[in-house]
Amino acid sequence: MARPRKIRFIEPGSRRGRPFNAWVNRMPLLGPLILATLLDRRGYDAAVYNENVSGPLEENPPAYDDVCSADVAGISIMTPTAARGYALADRIRRDAPNTTVVFGGIHATFLSLEALAHGDIVVRGEGENIVEPLAAGEIRGGVVDGPAVEDLDALPAPDYRLMRDFEKLLSRFPARSLYHLPVLASRGCPYRCCFCSVSRMFGQRVRRRSVEKVYQDLRGYVEQGFREFFFYDDNFTSDRDWTRELMWRIRPMDVRIWAQTRVDFPWVDGSRRRLDRRLLEAMREGGASTLYAGYETIDEATAAQWRKGYRGPGGLRERLLEDTRVLHEYGFWIHGMFVVGPEHTDETVDQIVEFSRRARLDSMQTSILTPLPGTPLFEQMRPHLIFTDFPEDWDFYDGVHCVYENSRMGVRRLQEALLEAHRRFYRGYGWSLRRIRDVLGAKAALRARLQWTWSTAQTVRKALREWEEETRAFLELVRARRPGALAPQTVPPELSA
Repeated sequence: MARPRKIRFIEPGSRRGRPFNAWVNRMPLLGPLILATLLDRRGYDAAVYNENVSGPLEENPPAYDDVCSADVAGISIMTPTAARGYALADRIRRDAPNTTVVFGGIHATFLSLEALAHGDIVVRGEGENIVEPLAAGEIRGGVVDGPAVEDLDALPAPDYRLMRDFEKLLSRFPARSLYHLPVLASRGCPYRCCFCSVSRMFGQRVRRRSVEKVYQDLRGYVEQGFREFFFYDDNFTSDRDWTRELMWRIRPMDVRIWAQTRVDFPWVDGSRRRLDRRLLEAMREGGASTLYAGYETIDEATAAQWRKGYRGPGGLRERLLEDTRVLHEYGFWIHGMFVVGPEHTDETVDQIVEFSRRARLDSMQTSILTPLPGTPLFEQMRPHLIFTDFPEDWDFYDGVHCVYENSRMGVRRLQEALLEAHRRFYRGYGWSLRRIRDVLGAKAALRARLQWTWSTAQTVRKALREWEEETRAFLELVRARRPGALAPQTVPPELSA
């Protein structure tokens, strides 16, 4: 009997100096896992290596030998991991010429010819409909288009047992039930923010798994001991009827849900006169716990420039404060996400911190507006980029490095202000009623919950220390490349709010 064809998927590791690695390393991409699960069910020998968990493959001889003995090595790259993915692919092609190297992922979709220079095949778009012809060796080379999956219910729930060293990842948590397992219920986003490539990758029409399918997926994971779930969906509440039905369906499971959403989702109408209290109650009763809310900006002009469709009369800042108050009223933990761009100043950053404290956000993250391939912003920024030694410089396109010179604050001040903003917000980051409630609501023994809370606080402190070191090193690199960019610059009209 012929052996099944051997397929290995790889998520390249993130650059070691990246400040948010402590969190990135816990959140694997789902694409490789879904593809591996599909092939495993069809009789292939499929597995996934995540370098953020397992470490660099070439430093792990058994793992590297396993990949080099595969018929196909599929490497999924995002922009900040592209350089690492290419380096790994070049090495595999040198050491294992009989292994077909296939690139996929959002970066490969938009820069397919760049990726093809380091691999045999590049898949643009979604890979599920063509993964078996690739695995079977029916596609020999070149760039191929993966059609969108219309019926997401046809996709299996990712089988995490196919991820090598997954138990190693879980060992970082005091209890399995405290790990927020990534899941996905939809693809696509109805909005087209100028800096985001999601809708350009997956389309503006949102496709969803049925409520019953999501319920069955979660039930299977609960049987494995998982009790917390992070929905990777770009907007968990874009269809309020679907969200409400799902929340009521999973209520008996007694799980906790983490999700990304718009901060103004509770309002039914643009005039902000009616709250969808049924949805809010269903989410609270169904276990929705932590909401990652994309505030992005508290400035009206910037919101219009970035095509952020905030709704309602009155000032943006006051509306956002009210939105946050409503969500807190229903007991949600709010992680606020903001972006600072080239037109902003120290005052902008100060206002974000002041707003975050006034709104009593439970946690906060401020990023640098970053031009990513496939977005209109990238083309607008192209003449002003400092880091253009591609593919190596893609490492810095991660939202925490200023890669352009046309900043009103200058690269130095922008980098330092970003670090200071997080220090100021998290200074004295102590206990609050919601924080206590969050600890008590976790699905684990009290000792494990307290241990995890302490560990998280230590992780924040460690990340800030490492961020300071990374900032110093990055500014030295900018000084060597383009010293004038460290000082304030003139912002071109097309990039100014």
